[in-house]
Amino acid sequence: MSESDNFAAYISSRVRGMKSFLLSNSELDSLLDSGDPVAITETLLMSPYEEEMAEAMSRYQGADAVEDAVSRNLVKTFGKLKRVCRGELYDLAATFLSRWDLQGVKSLLRNQHHELDSSTGERSLVLCPSMPVAVQQNLSDSDSMDTLVRGLIGWNARLCGSLADAMQKYQESRNLRVLEDALDQAYFVDSIWRLERQRSANATFVRNLLRYEIDRINLRRLFEPRPAGVEPEELVGELLPKGTLDIQTLRDIALAGSASRGAELLESTGYGDMAGALTSFSQTGKFSLLERKFELAFLDRLRQAAQANSMGIAVLMRYAWLKYNEVMNLRMISRGLSVHLPKTRIEEEVLHV
Repeated sequence: MSESDNFAAYISSRVRGMKSFLLSNSELDSLLDSGDPVAITETLLMSPYEEEMAEAMSRYQGADAVEDAVSRNLVKTFGKLKRVCRGELYDLAATFLSRWDLQGVKSLLRNQHHELDSSTGERSLVLCPSMPVAVQQNLSDSDSMDTLVRGLIGWNARLCGSLADAMQKYQESRNLRVLEDALDQAYFVDSIWRLERQRSANATFVRNLLRYEIDRINLRRLFEPRPAGVEPEELVGELLPKGTLDIQTLRDIALAGSASRGAELLESTGYGDMAGALTSFSQTGKFSLLERKFELAFLDRLRQAAQANSMGIAVLMRYAWLKYNEVMNLRMISRGLSVHLPKTRIEEEVLHV
């Protein structure tokens, strides 16, 4: 076995060991069934979250302590994943893990755009696993979008540098999508351009997953309620390139005239099973069901790839996604129980994988 194979086997072994400590679906269900927020704290104090939970309890109470603990644990875990990699594997892992930083950055921008107060805004923030929790909290207190953008660029110029050029257009239009589109272009499209120059199987796999993510973004754009006066060709011009769906299919969906007709056009593509969820999204504007289907589809691709190649990067990617999902589930259950949400309402947001 070559040195690179030995290193890949070492990473695979480390990640599989970390995966064995994830909470099972039945354990999450038991926490929800208990109806008791204290049960979550007690469970985490006897888990890999023990250190962070004990520290969080010295500063916070209840759901706030749980959110702080699991957030800090996720930051530590993702940092560990990158530290065990080197060379191309490090670059690929860092690229993939940045997908969640992107979501966290968007939540910071969204809160600032809507001028949410610190309490409401903090609860709606999405985790940035590569950003220390204290830094995210500090950025969430920015007094203006300009201040926030400068802080984000200072934190991660590679991910957020595109915001600088987009700020003038945002200030003129007050359209948050201007900033989000700049981030998506810089992360998804630019990453794919970079990965196309790499020929390894691992690079190809990461590139293809990013292409599926572009499809997710484009399909959401096509099926969401269209603002008055926006013509189909204008909408097509705003879509991201480099997805798996060809431009003619995307244009046909934009010109379809109805969500049901657009869904029919997807039947012959790899997204035929998304048609129902896309139609529902277009009617309700509720993205959670569609997002859930996409996440399950991505996880299934990662599962199949990890099984096919036990030493490929898909093993690391799948664990990272499962870990992130576990943290989001714990946050949702803890927060839901603390404000006495009905069990069925919490279950709608918990994603079992």
